[in-house]
Amino acid sequence: MSILASYRQVPGAHDEMLTADGRIREHWAHTGRVLNDLGLDELLDRRDEASRLLDDDGVTYNVYGRDDPASAPAPAAAPWGLDPVPLLLASEEWAGVELGVIQRAELLNLILTDLYGPRQLLRRGVLPDELVLSHPGFLRQCDRIRVPGSQQLFTTAVDLARDGSGRCTVLADHTQAPSGAGYALENRVVVSRVFPSLYRDSQVHRLAPFFRTLRASLQDYAPPDTDDPRIVLLSPGPWSETAFEHAYLAAHLGYPLVEASDLTVRDGRVWLRSLGRLERVHVILRRTDAWFCDPLELRGDSRLGVPGLVEAARLGGVSILNTLGSGLLENPGLLPYLPRLSEHLLGEQLLLPSVPTWWCGDEDGRRHVLAHLDRLVIKPIARGVGPTAVFPWELSRDGRDELRRRIETHPAGWVGQEPLELASAPTLTPTGLEARRTVLRAFAVARGDSYTAMPGGLTRVAGSGGISGDPRAAPGSPRISNQAGAISKDTWVLASEPEKLSGFWLAAGPPVAAIDPQASMSSRAAENLFWLGRYAERAEAMARLVRTAHDRRNDFQRGANPAGTECLQVLLTALTRVSSTYPGFVGDGGSDRLAAPGEELFHLVVDDNRPGTLAHAVRHLLGAAQAVRDQLSTDTWMVVGTLDREIRDLRQSDPHRPLVVQHTLGRIMQSLLALSGLAGESMVRDPGWRFMDAGRRIERGQQLAALLRATVTVERSTATDSLLLESVLIAAESIITYRRRYRSHAQLETLLDLLVIDADNPRSIASQLDQLAVDVRLMAGLDHGSRLSEPERLVLEASTALRLADTAVLAGPRADGTRPELDDFLSRILELLYRTADAIDRDRFVHLLPQQSLLAPS
Repeated sequence: MSILASYRQVPGAHDEMLTADGRIREHWAHTGRVLNDLGLDELLDRRDEASRLLDDDGVTYNVYGRDDPASAPAPAAAPWGLDPVPLLLASEEWAGVELGVIQRAELLNLILTDLYGPRQLLRRGVLPDELVLSHPGFLRQCDRIRVPGSQQLFTTAVDLARDGSGRCTVLADHTQAPSGAGYALENRVVVSRVFPSLYRDSQVHRLAPFFRTLRASLQDYAPPDTDDPRIVLLSPGPWSETAFEHAYLAAHLGYPLVEASDLTVRDGRVWLRSLGRLERVHVILRRTDAWFCDPLELRGDSRLGVPGLVEAARLGGVSILNTLGSGLLENPGLLPYLPRLSEHLLGEQLLLPSVPTWWCGDEDGRRHVLAHLDRLVIKPIARGVGPTAVFPWELSRDGRDELRRRIETHPAGWVGQEPLELASAPTLTPTGLEARRTVLRAFAVARGDSYTAMPGGLTRVAGSGGISGDPRAAPGSPRISNQAGAISKDTWVLASEPEKLSGFWLAAGPPVAAIDPQASMSSRAAENLFWLGRYAERAEAMARLVRTAHDRRNDFQRGANPAGTECLQVLLTALTRVSSTYPGFVGDGGSDRLAAPGEELFHLVVDDNRPGTLAHAVRHLLGAAQAVRDQLSTDTWMVVGTLDREIRDLRQSDPHRPLVVQHTLGRIMQSLLALSGLAGESMVRDPGWRFMDAGRRIERGQQLAALLRATVTVERSTATDSLLLESVLIAAESIITYRRRYRSHAQLETLLDLLVIDADNPRSIASQLDQLAVDVRLMAGLDHGSRLSEPERLVLEASTALRLADTAVLAGPRADGTRPELDDFLSRILELLYRTADAIDRDRFVHLLPQQSLLAPS
């Protein structure tokens, strides 16, 4: 049976692909034939390819706790779910939807302008006072604040669903900080790669013009006192549920991604804390909910806001988009009033009807809701954390009685809505195509005196139980949300003729002055790049050392060779000392672990909660990379994503299978080397690269000095020392060079020549100090004039000590077999590198206390 022949519609629901009598719709005909020809096995392979591409791009959605999202200390980064079968819309049908989306945006803009201005809608009784003034989204502190131009609502999103007749109905408006446009763009990139021929032949309307319009419109919203505005994207941070999208949009639009700590308000203007100086910010595209944006005037307990931001907006020193207070328009109590408002403000009928809604603050509406409580969807008018809709038919009798009492106690805080029989669309499953409920989120952005709509949008589909088997995401569930485990679809608006290409990023015109990269990089971004370099190098050093220990264990695990056994034990204790993963092979129980090291070696790779392990370094590497995602290329994410995946898979394996660990270490090394290669060959040598490189140089120097101190500061038997020196050279990636240069057995003096003082060896301490000297000099710039900065002085001191070192003296043991001169020398180098890192931190990074108001409520 063909894949289309086995497809079954949901009884009573409109189906996107099939008519009521089971015929395929005209605009689905070509896609249907392609799906049939490919067959189920090939489609599943392409779904797997889509998942791989999303994983390579690091596309995630942060999911909070199911029962009490507010109680979760941090969200879980769930993979972004994408069904590769797109949702198709005919061009003629989309034209009507597009007009409705634009009209709705214009209407909401007029409502917003009035409610934060003359409030004629309240004075004339068009809207009830209580519906507006008691809503938490109405921010009195933001009254009369305007941005340049007539469009006070910059961007909006609307959730659309078809009812049983196929008519588009609005479920909700999103005006606070609408999310999803970035995910829609990522979906398009992935699906066009998975189905390249189908995408090309279908003549799909492109999304790029929408994002170019968004970028151009942001420029238009700048305060009138600038011709070259600085625009930033304000994010709550990496714990936001849509943190990926924030970084993705910032990178795509070419604007810095900032958090509240990166900004400060001085003299009624907003400034970016860039490297060494403050830079004026003219436009903020915010992704932080308005009430968190200013702890001075809004929520006093917010750690996500910038003190004084409201006052800066009030004075016209900065344009904040969407405007603070625009979340008021998300109030579902407004929905029953929109038809009348459309005729009152626009002089025309509302093109897109809203889902039938009754506001309980209205007496007739309250009576209707209470009389039909068991069959309506009940929602609070104010959005909270986590799911807010209540489905009374799922409640017990006592639950429904409690809900009734809550509505009667505060009726103005609730609405009732008619449940819709949502339309379905074909969704790929392991057994074929299955009809699942869908909701389309459409987007509009201000342009001139009207709006431009994204062709299509982000379609969400009910899952098969969702992430972690969440029953709220079941195929027939009325809940379709990412937090409940829904998956997404690309939405294709099919053009009736080939689309003209216009409005490219690169266009002819007069030369444009380049932005100073130091001015556009925040101190927080520089710090994360610094630690990205450190953790990448730390992970690489740990992987090399663990792999070397595994190799020696394989060579001498039976204990037949005393020298080999002693060499292995030195390497294992060095692992603990270098990584500080005590007790490990040194402290309590160390002797038992030395006798049977397999389990400890396994945990040194996979335990991400233990500081010093490989997994811990990789986890923090990923955290630093996530914080500066807008600074990193797609290729970089393809490499970074594999690191976490390899360790995650290894964690599920048998710790007593060392071959599995060794093979995984090899793949991890490949990814780390690829990351190093991308940094060296693909990143511009801007200030961000300097900080990342400085982090690498400091960490590599520290790791090598610590390894030498833990292995060669004591003389052992000739056989043991020979094996040990060879192991150190292997771990330091210098064994081939050494063998070519010194055609004798390994000797400590020549090893120190190569690993410590040979500046031509890129793995040596001397090489790290030479490159670090360049990095800290360029970091300092003109800040210190002719004087050396503290990091420069410390690096110079370390370099001088190294240049004056005599390896023959350092390598010479005393009568008791110790090498105190070598130990003191390496300790000195380690100390200076630690102090250099601390000096860079003090000199360049800004650490702020939580930005809270002194008047925060108790």
